[in-house]
Amino acid sequence: MDTHAGRGDGQDPRDGPSSNGPATTAVFTGLSSYLELGMTTVEGWLSPTAACIVGRLLIEQAHTGLRGDVCEIGVHHGKLFLVLANAAAPGERAVAVDVFGDQDKNVDRSGCGDRVVFEQNIARYAPGAAVEIMPVSSLTLRETGFLSHRFRFISVDGGHTAPTVSNDLRLAEQTLIRGGVVALDDILSSHWTGVLTGLARYVAAGGTLLPFALIPNKLLLTTDAASANLGRALLRRLFPLASVKRNLEFLSGFVDLYEDHPYYDRGNYANLRLALDDAGRERDALLTRLDEARVDVSELRHAHDELAVRHEAAEARLARLQASTSWRMTGPLRGIVDLLRGQRG
Repeated sequence: MDTHAGRGDGQDPRDGPSSNGPATTAVFTGLSSYLELGMTTVEGWLSPTAACIVGRLLIEQAHTGLRGDVCEIGVHHGKLFLVLANAAAPGERAVAVDVFGDQDKNVDRSGCGDRVVFEQNIARYAPGAAVEIMPVSSLTLRETGFLSHRFRFISVDGGHTAPTVSNDLRLAEQTLIRGGVVALDDILSSHWTGVLTGLARYVAAGGTLLPFALIPNKLLLTTDAASANLGRALLRRLFPLASVKRNLEFLSGFVDLYEDHPYYDRGNYANLRLALDDAGRERDALLTRLDEARVDVSELRHAHDELAVRHEAAEARLARLQASTSWRMTGPLRGIVDLLRGQRG
């Protein structure tokens, strides 16, 4: 792993995408494996729904030819960083920024990353990724080669004070490729109100990043209105089960709201499978009862039709009898019999 290196490609970070063509699905085998099997073993705070959304955004970027490095400021043990690292296509770098053991620079104590554990997780779950580790405070990144990078995705999860958050968002704005995405962590957490304050300061100072979605514990922002509209449309199509509300006002723009849904929680997959199986059995039982009811209705209709035929035949015989000569001739006799029956009564 590199510990400090910049690309220095000499291009404006706000230029259009640098593309070497769309990435193939095979590139993301590690990402799928990590989301399915590895994420629950890494210490940290990350919603399964948010992880799936971030992973899918990264895949869509690569498939459409958007190329650039990926980055997280504040990696802790790498729970989200491993999503980014596994989604980096060949030729792209995954940049990790964290003070790790230098905790005197962690003013708000918003995390305590362990570099040894972090590197062990990288070796286990993203061994082929080109990872660059920058063990510094984000407040000093301008003094490094950080600004020479061109990123397509940046996770901002470092210091949670207003000055640090606004600084990190300005860094993201300066290095993000047009159409890239920034994920701002703990945006509505009551424990870290400095994050929302820092975002408000960034917007008030003329920050150009625009929000487009609120996913579990994260705000997604991008570079311009057209990219925000594309992001909203993409998530609406890909994550309908987690969608809660649309077009909510949020500072400098509008966002769609997505909340946790068990479908995206791989840890609950077994329970979901059982629930689906139970629903399937209940459906089969109802279909069986419906078929039985249809048979009963068919038999009743058959019996009704048979009785109707017999009734019609009896009516016909009665009509023939009443029209016969013998019936007319014995009419007076039947009248006397009826009269005598009445007198006995």
